[in-house]
Amino acid sequence: MDETYKFGAQIKYPMDGIKLFYLATLGAAAAMGLEGVIGSLQRGHEADFVVLDPAAAPVLAYRTRESRVISDVLFALALLGDDRAVTATYVGGRLVHERQQ
Repeated sequence: MDETYKFGAQIKYPMDGIKLFYLATLGAAAAMGLEGVIGSLQRGHEADFVVLDPAAAPVLAYRTRESRVISDVLFALALLGDDRAVTATYVGGRLVHERQQ
C-alpha cells in the first residue's frame, strides 16, 4: 500500500486510507472480475484476511492514538504497519495464526 500511495502522489492522485484499503480488497477483486467471490466480508464470499492492531508498534500507536476518523487509522496502518500489527490471520475463514501476547 505504501508504494501505491507514493505512485498516486507522483501522478497527482492523492489517496486516503479508505481508498488504499479499497484498492487492496474489493478494488482488486473488481479488477479481476471476482467481486462476487472475494474482496469483501460478505456471507458466501471466500475470505482470507488479517486482524490488525493499530497500537502494536510504538510509532503506529503514537500516530493513531488521537485519530478521530477511520481513514486516519487506515492510512497509518497502510503506511506504517508491519508484521507487528497483525494479531490474527484467517485463511478460508478459518483462524490459522494468532499472535501470542
